[in-house]
Amino acid sequence: MTTLTNIVVMGLLAASAAAVLPGGGSGIEEGRTFQSVAVTQGGQPRPLLPGTVVRLRIADGSLRAHAGGNLISGQVGVEGARLVVTGQRATDLPYSPDQRAQDTWLGQFLGAGPGWTRDGDELLLRVDGTQIRLVAVPEVDRPLPDTYWLLESTSRPGAAPVPAGVHAHLVFHGGEVTGGLSCNWLGGGAEVGEGTVLVTGLGVTKRRCPEADIRLEIALFDVLDGEVAFALDVDQLELADADGNRLHLRAAF
Repeated sequence: MTTLTNIVVMGLLAASAAAVLPGGGSGIEEGRTFQSVAVTQGGQPRPLLPGTVVRLRIADGSLRAHAGGNLISGQVGVEGARLVVTGQRATDLPYSPDQRAQDTWLGQFLGAGPGWTRDGDELLLRVDGTQIRLVAVPEVDRPLPDTYWLLESTSRPGAAPVPAGVHAHLVFHGGEVTGGLSCNWLGGGAEVGEGTVLVTGLGVTKRRCPEADIRLEIALFDVLDGEVAFALDVDQLELADADGNRLHLRAAF
């Protein structure tokens, strides 16, 4: 039997009752988490690249999607039997050609306005001959490894805050930390312990970047050097060094 590569579609669980997407009527609620049980194309399994999954989150009328590479985002609503994504955009980081092709596939699927049907906790998305069947799953606490962490803010005693609109993310996986900045790409060793992570050999690509991006790089490198304390709270992560420099991050999915 062929084992399908699972696609995980994550939605932010709201603290109150789930809202309905604009134009959705009694359709797709925001604040739900879904996970695929089958992905097919032309009636046959449609596998993803080894070791990758696709994640999608709907919250506050916006959508984030990730297939192992660049982050896709946009505004989302429902028009009749179609899920409509507008203003779609994606980060542009130097992944492999195969990974970029997979990111493009996901973006095109979402941008095509997939049809949808609901049956209890099941959700089916379809574009032409491609179908993704999903079921609602409960919320879980995010682990430090293998979570796509988006930087929300920094705290650095005596330093100016990083300007708004400058973005970064971090992923801890397999003894390494990798991340994308607005301009550059970073990576290094990361040994996760009990409440701490030991970061070593952190390096960054050398694109010529605006001043705001450089300030963000400095803030990240101030914290991600040697032993770093971390604290987790559901979908939030705080990283702190011994000098009181802190990074505040939130799970994208």
